[in-house]
Amino acid sequence: MRGLHLKQIRDIWHYQRRRPVRYRDVESRELIRFSLHTRDFADARLLAAQISRDLDQDWYDAKERGVSLCAQDAADRYRAAAALQHLHGLVPKAASDLTDGDLLDRLRLLILGQHSAPEQKAILGMMPEPEFSLGDAFDRFWDYIKDEWSRLSHDQQRVKRNIYLKAIRSFEEAVGNIPFSQVERRHAVQFRSWWVERVEAKGLKPYTGNREINSLRRLFGVNYDIDGLSKSNPFSGVRLKETAEVSRIPLETEQIRALIKPAALPNLASDFMRLVHLLVNTGMRPVEAIGLELDDVILEHEVPHVHVRKNAVRGLKTDHSERLLPLLGVSLAAAEELVVAGGWGKRLGKNMYATSIINRNLRDSGIVTDKRQSLYSLRHWFQDQLTKRDVVDRAQAQLMGHKFQRPKYGYGKDLTELRDIIAAFSIPTP
Repeated sequence: MRGLHLKQIRDIWHYQRRRPVRYRDVESRELIRFSLHTRDFADARLLAAQISRDLDQDWYDAKERGVSLCAQDAADRYRAAAALQHLHGLVPKAASDLTDGDLLDRLRLLILGQHSAPEQKAILGMMPEPEFSLGDAFDRFWDYIKDEWSRLSHDQQRVKRNIYLKAIRSFEEAVGNIPFSQVERRHAVQFRSWWVERVEAKGLKPYTGNREINSLRRLFGVNYDIDGLSKSNPFSGVRLKETAEVSRIPLETEQIRALIKPAALPNLASDFMRLVHLLVNTGMRPVEAIGLELDDVILEHEVPHVHVRKNAVRGLKTDHSERLLPLLGVSLAAAEELVVAGGWGKRLGKNMYATSIINRNLRDSGIVTDKRQSLYSLRHWFQDQLTKRDVVDRAQAQLMGHKFQRPKYGYGKDLTELRDIIAAFSIPTP
């Protein structure tokens, strides 16, 4: 029956349909006809409708795969081939890697099913893996992890990108310009040996080499995931032996008092000095402070404060990092100067640059002599003051932007209460 794809033969209903012209490249049968094993028209009509829907979907999917399998871009063709092999419960493999058993399984699949020529090539592993560079692999990787970096500031994104790009440059210097698909375990071991020699010759930290090895391991792992490959990561388990890292320690109160004096850091720009002052009585992370926009600095309030929150410049380390911080003493004066100056200007969001410059000036000052102390030690000092005064854990977490481990009820301390906590140890303007 036209439209229903039904034909009655000796009282038994059959499904009968001619192949649509647009699907002739994915369906070898010109006429599809088989028994529905029923004499009841209503049952036959329901069965035929379901079969038609399934056929249309199968043909459409096959057509889409065929387009992808014939794409101009080799990487797109390879991804489509890997996806097709996964669809049939196969592990993506090149023809040269197929065992006799693999080959028999795939040939049996082709004999029993209807597959276009591009699909047959894909199932038999005849779509070669594209020869793209490590730089190409990075581009795919960076696009894939966009959810990780899209909320970071431009400065933070640049630093994150450069970690991976530097690892690629180091690998190519140590091992050579090898296509992504040809990198093997021996190359990863060679890269590790190159780093061992650099650590010994230049007095570098093993951590630096491990960061690059870890970056390459993740780069390869994500690319394998993109293509649905179950390959062993050549950089898995390749690490340098690290010594225990020396953690940062707080600055001493007297050191801070000395550092905020006008002539203490003569070579430090006034806006960077303002950043140092802003950190003293707030405990902010440097990236949080230099990422403050003018709307985040609220001076016309009973308790002047800053609102640490996600803005157009930078995201936050965690959801718990958003908070209101009262401004007192030297930090209040710095916030007032910041507003008068119209904000950070060209320094806005430039955390890495600011931190590097300030740390160099701290070391040159003669006041900060311990290598374990840096600009971030101001935050450690702030935390230390809270701990010494037995400030309750929840208030500490509220001020530091840390997660409070126990169940949270209510809203915590208000600005007045937080101001009173900090007032007990805040450092005034010199």
